[in-house]
Amino acid sequence: MQFVDALPVLAVLGTGVVYGVDVFFALIGRRALAESSDAAIADVMGRLHQVADARMPIFGVTGLLATIASAAVSPIGTTTIWLNLIAIAGLLVQLSLYLIVAKPINTKMTEAAQRKEVLSDIRELQHRWDSVIVARAIAMTLAVGCLITATSLR
Repeated sequence: MQFVDALPVLAVLGTGVVYGVDVFFALIGRRALAESSDAAIADVMGRLHQVADARMPIFGVTGLLATIASAAVSPIGTTTIWLNLIAIAGLLVQLSLYLIVAKPINTKMTEAAQRKEVLSDIRELQHRWDSVIVARAIAMTLAVGCLITATSLR
């Protein structure tokens, strides 16, 4: 197997990790957190963001770079290149929502959890974070679907 042949696999695997996390929180996490206490949200989500923000970028970056590289080596005008370009668009939408909305909230929650503090606006912060998770999950679903389809066409 040549490196070029491994690019779609890397794209699917890296993107798949982020996809799974976003879909989990869109379908399960939001509901569970809505029924949790402020203290539980503050502690658990602060600690989850602390760990995830340190570890998840490797998967997201791998997925995005492999998708870009896969598009770059796809023949122009083929369905494969279009699927890769649509996947890139989905990944960039998800990344933008993360960087603009979620990341600043993650940072506040992480810092508060490290201080063992429950922020007075913890529920509002969680609600704001939740407000983009469905869109992030949809963007990732589009990306993963396109990547899997493009891989099957190779």
